[in-house]
Amino acid sequence: MSLLWSVCLAVLAGLLGVAIVMSLLHLVIPTSTKQADPIDVTKISLSVVAGVGGVVALVVAYRRQRDLEQGRFVERFGAAAAQLGNVDAAVRIAGVYAMAGVADESGGARRQQCIDVLCGYLRLPYSPDIGSNHPTKRIVKNSDPDGAAGGDEVHLEYRQNDRQVRKTISRVIREHLLAEAENSWSTCNFDFTAAYFEDADFRDAVFDNESTWFVDACFRGHSSSFGRAMFKGDHVRFDDATFESRRTMFSGATFAAKDTSFRGVRFASEQTTFRHANFSGGVVTFRAPTEWRNVRFDWTESELKPPNVKPDRWPPRAQASTDDDPLTEDPQLQSE
Repeated sequence: MSLLWSVCLAVLAGLLGVAIVMSLLHLVIPTSTKQADPIDVTKISLSVVAGVGGVVALVVAYRRQRDLEQGRFVERFGAAAAQLGNVDAAVRIAGVYAMAGVADESGGARRQQCIDVLCGYLRLPYSPDIGSNHPTKRIVKNSDPDGAAGGDEVHLEYRQNDRQVRKTISRVIREHLLAEAENSWSTCNFDFTAAYFEDADFRDAVFDNESTWFVDACFRGHSSSFGRAMFKGDHVRFDDATFESRRTMFSGATFAAKDTSFRGVRFASEQTTFRHANFSGGVVTFRAPTEWRNVRFDWTESELKPPNVKPDRWPPRAQASTDDDPLTEDPQLQSE
């Protein structure tokens, strides 16, 4: 809305307000048939004009302040984003904290925009064997098929020390998801689709939003922990995620979202535990796992399982698609 329209609406609102007040006063206070004194009329007119002028001044001041805040946000957001794209890992780490600072001082859509950038970084292609802890640059030379001198030369550069940057992002996000966080991000949405995590730590994190997506995410390293995490809100998705850390822990986690899905997940850790987890929300499905190895719950039989945990037959059969599929004959899965 343009400033002109805002001022016009403010003037109309002011005049309407004055008219309503005058009408109410006319009904409540007895009026005289005596002709009004010109001086009194002038005073009233000046008061009305002053009131409308004050409203206009407030609108102009508000618009000016809003434009200043928008400009400041764009400037700080752009600077932090530029740092995240820097070739120097130290500058990128500084960019993580700068982006988090912008998010803390913002709200609503602006805060969500900052979080989307941090999540987006974790979704970037990443190779721990190539670009993790040292500067890398790969040069590929292709000879000319006709035998002539020269040929093509391809330079492939990778982000240096990216592991530390990614761990910093994960740590900053987790700190803002704790119940005691000064600036909580728990009500914001998180899209970690196809993100790569090493030693992911989401212990005690609170997700209370419309959607939390770990779809097709990969968890590796020594441990991946969601211990005592709380999943609330609407939709939580771990579909097709891969857990290859030595230990994967959902111990004491609370699944209170409207629906939670681990469909197609691959549990390939040496130990995966959901012991003491609370399934108090809507449906939580573990249907059609890609791999189901060394997974521990508080129950081993279907009769002891909470009814909102699917499939009904337990344990889930790898690659199963319906509850009616027979249980796997794999003795290792049967023992789970």
